[in-house]
Amino acid sequence: MISLRGGSVTSGGRFRCPSCRHEVVLDHYGVYGLQRNLLVDNIIDMFKQESTSSPRSAAPERTEEQAMCQEHEEEEVNIYCVTHSVPTCSMCKVFGAHQDCEVAPLKSMYQTQKTELTDGIAMMVGNNDRIQGIISQLKETCQTIEVTGPVWQHLSFCLCLIAM
Repeated sequence: MISLRGGSVTSGGRFRCPSCRHEVVLDHYGVYGLQRNLLVDNIIDMFKQESTSSPRSAAPERTEEQAMCQEHEEEEVNIYCVTHSVPTCSMCKVFGAHQDCEVAPLKSMYQTQKTELTDGIAMMVGNNDRIQGIISQLKETCQTIEVTGPVWQHLSFCLCLIAM
């Protein structure tokens, strides 16, 4: 058995997760097959954002565009709970109501849903154009009937008289 920063690894590629303490088995993908740790990913993202921003400030300014978690007031909403279809924060995933939920990065879910909505709108616009065409055809048919209707009524009356 090899000690690995608080966790232990056996020769079979099994070890305990240092965060949740669940047993993890390495498959043929090795470490690349492990689930991403969203909390660590978010910490890395925040570090990258801070390091690329202009001169270091004590704390980044919050804008109105940044949604904050209602449960963890200091945490930004930065992941999407697929199970409940709601955006949430990393702390809710690790320690809160979304521990057992499937989550995805908020940016990728935003892009996915934006694409789905854009496609849906395009389909609706296409359907609207088709329906407008059908309405135009129906209006033309109604006008034709209004013009030729009395003629047909007269002809059918004459046919009835001849048939008698």
